[in-house]
Amino acid sequence: MESQIVCPNCKKTILNNPIINDAAKGEGSHTQSLICECGERITYWQITAQLRDQKALGRKVQNWFQSIFKKREA
Repeated sequence: MESQIVCPNCKKTILNNPIINDAAKGEGSHTQSLICECGERITYWQITAQLRDQKALGRKVQNWFQSIFKKREA
C-alpha cells in the first residue's frame, strides 16, 4: 500500500511523493518538505505525524476486529 497524506490547508490527498515514501520508511531528513498545489508547505515532521496517526488508527481497527472474533470463539 502506498503512503499518502492530506494537505492541512486544502485537504487534498497527496501520494506518490518520494518525501512521503522516505518518511514512511523512517528515512529522509527533517530539512525536507513538500509544497501542495495550493501553496501550503508541508514539513517532514507534519508528514511523519500524519503517517504515525494513520498507523495508530489502523492498529485500533485491527484490535477491534480481533476482539470481535475472540468473543465469537469463546
